[in-house]
Amino acid sequence: MINYTLETVHNKGEKMNTETESTKTGIYHVHLDTQTTSAELHQKIHEELGFFSHNFSGHPEGYPHFEPTSHSTIKLESKLEFEEVWERVIKLIRQENGVVGYLEGEYIPTDQPIPFKEMSRFFPPPFTIKRRKIDPEKGEGFRETEFHLVMDFDNSEHKVITALLEAGLYGALLQKSDHRAIILTCQGRRRLIKPLFSEIVKYLNNIGGVKRCTIKEEVALKHELFNMSENELPEVVDSITYI
Repeated sequence: MINYTLETVHNKGEKMNTETESTKTGIYHVHLDTQTTSAELHQKIHEELGFFSHNFSGHPEGYPHFEPTSHSTIKLESKLEFEEVWERVIKLIRQENGVVGYLEGEYIPTDQPIPFKEMSRFFPPPFTIKRRKIDPEKGEGFRETEFHLVMDFDNSEHKVITALLEAGLYGALLQKSDHRAIILTCQGRRRLIKPLFSEIVKYLNNIGGVKRCTIKEEVALKHELFNMSENELPEVVDSITYI
Protein backbone atom coordinates (compact mmCIF):
# COMPACT_ATOMS: atom_id res chain seq x y z
CA MET A 1 0.00 0.00 0.00
CA ILE A 2 1.23 3.54 -0.81
CA ASN A 3 1.49 5.55 2.41
CA TYR A 4 0.80 9.08 1.19
CA THR A 5 0.04 11.81 3.72
CA LEU A 6 -3.45 12.90 2.71
CA GLU A 7 -4.85 14.20 6.00
CA THR A 8 -4.77 17.80 4.75
CA VAL A 9 -7.08 16.80 1.91
CA HIS A 10 -9.45 14.36 3.61
CA ASN A 11 -9.48 12.93 7.09
CA LYS A 12 -7.52 9.77 7.73
CA GLY A 13 -9.80 6.80 8.23
CA GLU A 14 -12.61 8.38 6.20
CA LYS A 15 -11.67 7.20 2.73
CA MET A 16 -15.12 5.66 2.19
CA ASN A 17 -16.95 8.90 3.11
CA THR A 18 -17.82 11.88 0.96
CA GLU A 19 -16.00 15.11 1.68
CA THR A 20 -17.52 18.33 2.96
CA GLU A 21 -17.88 21.60 1.09
CA SER A 22 -14.40 22.81 2.01
CA THR A 23 -12.32 24.25 -0.83
CA LYS A 24 -8.69 23.71 -1.83
CA THR A 25 -6.76 24.83 -4.91
CA GLY A 26 -3.47 23.67 -6.40
CA ILE A 27 -4.14 19.98 -5.82
CA TYR A 28 -4.75 16.98 -8.09
CA HIS A 29 -7.71 14.65 -8.39
CA VAL A 30 -7.94 11.16 -9.83
CA HIS A 31 -11.47 9.84 -10.46
CA LEU A 32 -12.59 6.38 -11.50
CA ASP A 33 -16.08 6.41 -13.05
CA THR A 34 -17.61 3.06 -13.97
CA GLN A 35 -20.95 2.23 -15.55
CA THR A 36 -20.89 -1.25 -14.07
CA THR A 37 -20.78 -1.48 -10.28
CA SER A 38 -17.21 -2.92 -10.25
CA ALA A 39 -17.45 -3.21 -6.45
CA GLU A 40 -14.30 -5.31 -6.02
CA LEU A 41 -12.21 -2.92 -8.11
CA HIS A 42 -13.43 0.16 -6.24
CA GLN A 43 -12.81 -1.56 -2.90
CA LYS A 44 -9.31 -2.51 -4.02
CA ILE A 45 -8.32 1.05 -4.93
CA HIS A 46 -9.82 2.27 -1.64
CA GLU A 47 -7.73 -0.17 0.39
CA GLU A 48 -4.48 -0.08 -1.60
CA LEU A 49 -4.32 3.53 -2.78
CA GLY A 50 -6.54 5.57 -0.46
CA PHE A 51 -9.45 6.40 -2.80
CA PHE A 52 -12.83 7.12 -1.22
CA SER A 53 -16.39 6.56 -2.45
CA HIS A 54 -18.24 9.46 -3.98
CA ASN A 55 -21.27 7.68 -5.44
CA PHE A 56 -24.16 9.75 -6.73
CA SER A 57 -27.73 9.27 -5.53
CA GLY A 58 -29.75 10.19 -8.60
CA HIS A 59 -30.42 13.31 -10.62
CA PRO A 60 -33.09 15.99 -11.11
CA GLU A 61 -35.99 14.47 -13.00
CA GLY A 62 -36.74 15.62 -16.52
CA TYR A 63 -33.20 16.59 -17.53
CA PRO A 64 -30.38 14.72 -19.33
CA HIS A 65 -27.94 13.18 -16.87
CA PHE A 66 -24.55 11.50 -17.12
CA GLU A 67 -23.60 10.38 -13.61
CA PRO A 68 -21.72 7.04 -13.39
CA THR A 69 -22.96 4.02 -11.45
CA SER A 70 -19.86 4.05 -9.24
CA HIS A 71 -17.42 6.89 -8.62
CA SER A 72 -14.21 6.87 -6.56
CA THR A 73 -11.82 9.77 -5.94
CA ILE A 74 -8.45 10.54 -4.46
CA LYS A 75 -7.05 14.04 -3.82
CA LEU A 76 -3.29 14.53 -3.95
CA GLU A 77 -0.99 17.36 -2.94
CA SER A 78 1.82 17.01 -5.51
CA LYS A 79 2.43 16.14 -9.15
CA LEU A 80 4.76 13.33 -8.05
CA GLU A 81 2.03 11.71 -5.95
CA PHE A 82 -0.40 12.16 -8.83
CA GLU A 83 1.89 10.41 -11.33
CA GLU A 84 2.61 7.51 -8.96
CA VAL A 85 -1.06 6.94 -8.11
CA TRP A 86 -2.00 7.15 -11.80
CA GLU A 87 0.39 4.34 -12.75
CA ARG A 88 -0.73 2.16 -9.85
CA VAL A 89 -4.44 2.54 -10.48
CA ILE A 90 -4.04 1.85 -14.22
CA LYS A 91 -2.34 -1.45 -13.36
CA LEU A 92 -5.10 -2.42 -10.93
CA ILE A 93 -7.84 -1.64 -13.47
CA ARG A 94 -6.13 -3.69 -16.18
CA GLN A 95 -6.07 -6.70 -13.87
CA GLU A 96 -9.89 -6.70 -13.85
CA ASN A 97 -12.15 -8.05 -16.59
CA GLY A 98 -15.15 -6.26 -18.02
CA VAL A 99 -14.61 -2.80 -16.52
CA VAL A 100 -16.74 -0.25 -18.38
CA GLY A 101 -15.85 3.34 -17.61
CA TYR A 102 -13.01 5.82 -17.54
CA LEU A 103 -10.20 7.12 -15.37
CA GLU A 104 -9.44 10.84 -15.31
CA GLY A 105 -6.63 12.83 -13.76
CA GLU A 106 -7.15 16.52 -13.08
CA TYR A 107 -5.54 19.66 -11.68
CA ILE A 108 -7.64 22.10 -9.60
CA PRO A 109 -6.59 25.71 -10.37
CA THR A 110 -9.70 27.29 -8.84
CA ASP A 111 -11.98 26.21 -5.99
CA GLN A 112 -13.98 28.90 -4.24
CA PRO A 113 -17.06 29.35 -2.05
CA ILE A 114 -20.04 31.43 -3.11
CA PRO A 115 -21.38 33.12 0.05
CA PHE A 116 -25.06 32.78 0.86
CA LYS A 117 -27.39 35.75 0.69
CA GLU A 118 -31.16 35.88 0.55
CA MET A 119 -32.68 36.11 -2.92
CA SER A 120 -34.62 39.39 -3.20
CA ARG A 121 -35.89 38.84 -6.72
CA PHE A 122 -35.49 36.08 -9.27
CA PHE A 123 -34.05 36.49 -12.75
CA PRO A 124 -32.71 33.78 -15.08
CA PRO A 125 -29.01 33.36 -15.88
CA PRO A 126 -27.82 35.53 -18.78
CA PHE A 127 -26.65 32.64 -20.96
CA THR A 128 -27.86 29.54 -22.77
CA ILE A 129 -25.62 26.52 -23.33
CA LYS A 130 -25.90 24.16 -26.29
CA ARG A 131 -24.31 20.77 -25.58
CA ARG A 132 -23.30 17.88 -27.79
CA LYS A 133 -21.55 14.53 -27.70
CA ILE A 134 -17.82 14.29 -28.38
CA ASP A 135 -17.24 13.18 -31.98
CA PRO A 136 -14.17 10.91 -32.28
CA GLU A 137 -14.64 10.72 -36.08
CA LYS A 138 -13.67 14.40 -36.17
CA GLY A 139 -10.55 13.71 -34.14
CA GLU A 140 -12.07 14.88 -30.88
CA GLY A 141 -10.98 13.27 -27.64
CA PHE A 142 -11.49 13.93 -23.97
CA ARG A 143 -12.71 17.31 -22.68
CA GLU A 144 -10.12 19.95 -21.79
CA THR A 145 -11.75 21.13 -18.57
CA GLU A 146 -14.95 21.26 -16.54
CA PHE A 147 -16.44 22.98 -13.54
CA HIS A 148 -18.54 21.63 -10.70
CA LEU A 149 -21.03 23.96 -9.05
CA VAL A 150 -22.07 22.33 -5.77
CA MET A 151 -24.86 23.48 -3.45
CA ASP A 152 -27.36 22.27 -0.87
CA PHE A 153 -30.15 20.81 -3.03
CA ASP A 154 -32.97 20.89 -0.48
CA ASN A 155 -32.24 24.28 1.10
CA SER A 156 -31.18 26.38 -1.88
CA GLU A 157 -33.76 28.23 -3.97
CA HIS A 158 -35.14 25.72 -6.47
CA LYS A 159 -35.93 28.49 -8.93
CA VAL A 160 -32.19 29.09 -9.23
CA ILE A 161 -31.32 25.40 -9.57
CA THR A 162 -34.03 24.88 -12.21
CA ALA A 163 -32.90 27.97 -14.12
CA LEU A 164 -29.31 26.70 -14.26
CA LEU A 165 -30.51 23.30 -15.49
CA GLU A 166 -32.71 24.96 -18.10
CA ALA A 167 -29.75 27.09 -19.20
CA GLY A 168 -27.78 23.93 -20.04
CA LEU A 169 -25.86 22.71 -17.01
CA TYR A 170 -26.47 19.08 -16.09
CA GLY A 171 -26.84 17.80 -12.57
CA ALA A 172 -26.40 14.85 -10.23
CA LEU A 173 -27.37 14.43 -6.59
CA LEU A 174 -24.93 13.42 -3.87
CA GLN A 175 -25.84 12.47 -0.31
CA LYS A 176 -23.35 14.04 2.08
CA SER A 177 -23.12 13.38 5.80
CA ASP A 178 -25.61 16.07 6.82
CA HIS A 179 -27.32 17.26 3.63
CA ARG A 180 -28.10 16.38 0.03
CA ALA A 181 -26.01 18.24 -2.52
CA ILE A 182 -26.52 18.83 -6.21
CA ILE A 183 -23.47 18.98 -8.49
CA LEU A 184 -24.11 21.08 -11.61
CA THR A 185 -21.50 20.49 -14.29
CA CYS A 186 -20.34 21.85 -17.62
CA GLN A 187 -17.49 20.38 -19.70
CA GLY A 188 -15.60 21.26 -22.84
CA ARG A 189 -12.87 23.49 -24.23
CA ARG A 190 -11.24 25.86 -21.80
CA ARG A 191 -11.86 28.92 -24.00
CA LEU A 192 -15.62 28.30 -23.53
CA ILE A 193 -15.65 27.07 -19.94
CA LYS A 194 -13.50 29.80 -18.34
CA PRO A 195 -15.77 32.77 -19.30
CA LEU A 196 -18.85 30.75 -18.31
CA PHE A 197 -17.30 29.99 -14.92
CA SER A 198 -16.88 33.72 -14.29
CA GLU A 199 -20.40 34.49 -15.51
CA ILE A 200 -21.93 31.94 -13.15
CA VAL A 201 -20.01 33.30 -10.15
CA LYS A 202 -21.21 36.82 -11.02
CA TYR A 203 -24.81 35.62 -11.48
CA LEU A 204 -24.96 33.75 -8.16
CA ASN A 205 -23.31 36.57 -6.24
CA ASN A 206 -25.98 38.89 -7.64
CA ILE A 207 -29.07 36.74 -7.23
CA GLY A 208 -28.23 34.80 -4.05
CA GLY A 209 -30.42 31.95 -2.84
CA VAL A 210 -27.77 29.20 -2.84
CA LYS A 211 -26.53 27.58 0.36
CA ARG A 212 -23.29 25.68 1.06
CA CYS A 213 -22.21 26.56 -2.44
CA THR A 214 -18.79 26.13 -4.03
CA ILE A 215 -17.50 26.15 -7.59
CA LYS A 216 -14.29 24.54 -8.83
CA GLU A 217 -12.55 24.10 -12.16
CA GLU A 218 -10.95 20.72 -12.89
CA VAL A 219 -8.48 20.76 -15.80
CA ALA A 220 -8.02 17.37 -17.46
CA LEU A 221 -4.39 16.18 -17.48
CA LYS A 222 -4.82 12.49 -18.35
CA HIS A 223 -7.56 10.05 -19.16
CA GLU A 224 -8.01 6.39 -20.01
CA LEU A 225 -11.16 4.72 -21.38
CA PHE A 226 -12.07 1.12 -20.62
CA ASN A 227 -14.49 -0.70 -22.95
CA MET A 228 -16.19 2.54 -24.01
CA SER A 229 -15.72 5.16 -26.70
CA GLU A 230 -15.41 8.94 -26.54
CA ASN A 231 -18.98 9.50 -27.75
CA GLU A 232 -20.25 7.67 -24.64
CA LEU A 233 -18.68 10.29 -22.38
CA PRO A 234 -20.75 13.15 -20.88
CA GLU A 235 -21.74 15.91 -23.26
CA VAL A 236 -19.50 18.92 -23.82
CA VAL A 237 -20.33 22.52 -24.70
CA ASP A 238 -21.00 23.15 -28.36
CA SER A 239 -21.75 26.88 -28.00
CA ILE A 240 -22.84 29.47 -25.45
CA THR A 241 -25.17 32.35 -26.18
CA TYR A 242 -24.82 35.28 -23.78
CA ILE A 243 -27.90 37.42 -23.31
